[in-house]
Amino acid sequence: MKVRPKKYTPVSKGQVPPKTPAQMFTFPAPTLGWVLNENLTRPSPGGAAILDNWICTTKGVRVRGGSSKFANLGSPVRSLMRYKSGAVERFFGATNAAIYDVSSVSDVEVTPSPDVSGQTSGLYAYEQFGTAGNDFLYAVNGTDEAQLFDGTSWQAVNSGSAPVSITGADTYDFSHVWSFANRLFFVRKGTMIVDYLPVDSLGGAASQFSLAGVFRDGGSVLFGATWSLDAGDGLDDKCVFVSTEGEVAVYQGTNPGSASDWKKVGVYDITTPVSQFATMRAGGDLLIGTKIGLVPVSQSVNKDVSALVSVSVSARISPYWQEQARSPATPWRILKWPEQNIMIISQPDTLGGAALVANLQTGAWSRITGWDTQCLETFDSRGFFGSSDGYVYEMDVTGADDGAVYTCAYLGQHEDLGVGGLVKTVGQMRPGFETRASVGPRVAVGGDGGL
Repeated sequence: MKVRPKKYTPVSKGQVPPKTPAQMFTFPAPTLGWVLNENLTRPSPGGAAILDNWICTTKGVRVRGGSSKFANLGSPVRSLMRYKSGAVERFFGATNAAIYDVSSVSDVEVTPSPDVSGQTSGLYAYEQFGTAGNDFLYAVNGTDEAQLFDGTSWQAVNSGSAPVSITGADTYDFSHVWSFANRLFFVRKGTMIVDYLPVDSLGGAASQFSLAGVFRDGGSVLFGATWSLDAGDGLDDKCVFVSTEGEVAVYQGTNPGSASDWKKVGVYDITTPVSQFATMRAGGDLLIGTKIGLVPVSQSVNKDVSALVSVSVSARISPYWQEQARSPATPWRILKWPEQNIMIISQPDTLGGAALVANLQTGAWSRITGWDTQCLETFDSRGFFGSSDGYVYEMDVTGADDGAVYTCAYLGQHEDLGVGGLVKTVGQMRPGFETRASVGPRVAVGGDGGL
């Protein structure tokens, strides 16, 4: 870009004012991503005020791929679930009425026969759990009986089911499931009670662990998870219980039924979670999506809740995040996609459909528009989302969204070009791309008077 500052200099009548030589100015690629929390007059280089349909990398940004139909479930897709055992990998999609195997679909327009029918909710929490005999997939929704997949078929689990049964609790009350210390834990919907099974067991007598009196702000248990101080599973793992009111109770030990082997570490505030599904392991930390941002549990231990916004993973886009999270009608979900080095956060309630994307290495954010991401999951190292139109879509493929053209938009931060207080005239500009095909981008310069 050639920039020529303009400056008023008094001249005599008939005298030609001196010309200021043109100068070059380079705008770096927006490797910092979408940034909304900086001083407008002194932004950091490499940020963007708008960054739609780009994905940040360590050396620049790339155009996100399109989306294509993968399977048709006939009604809104509420959950996607993956099962993997050795070389066997299965992929399931759920509507409010049924669960479908979409691992291999011959015709994307034909709805397959359901593996499980007669359901009343498709918002499943799911967990893969291995025993000495096999790997299994548990799915619960807080309305219907728990469903268990053994690698071949599904079965409903209740007090009289076979070959697996659970006694001491009604499995249709289970709204969330996770594993900790080789045990399965289940949240009893709308209560302060968590049920857990014996070690290395898929069924048996469920024992109860109550958090009544632990959560000071009331509400109920929303979900649980494992939090580790390192990147793996070890002796320092802790069990985390999160309430609907935004409190986190952390426990250490392996047996909730033993006073000597189960101790409360502390209770911390993170503000209200946006969803039981908006959580992700990141190295040794646990990220939880709340109404103020994507908060690491490790930060809630040491900081007051008022300071969590500035240390949240989503701090750079906090104004947008908080606006969208005020009253989400559909649960947000977080997908970690290591093969692409990104995480994707679904925001189903955004007008027209949108999702947030962050580079796992740099933490740089961008936004994807045009995707109705009701739910997210990976399968065969590929990314997928379920939509309210009844289709499962593969994402970041082809160059169109199911045949429709989409636009990538980038607007840089305010820049005084190194000379504040002067009017500049832009003579030339040229964007730089690394691509195999020719591109014809549209570029413009905006100032106080607009574009």
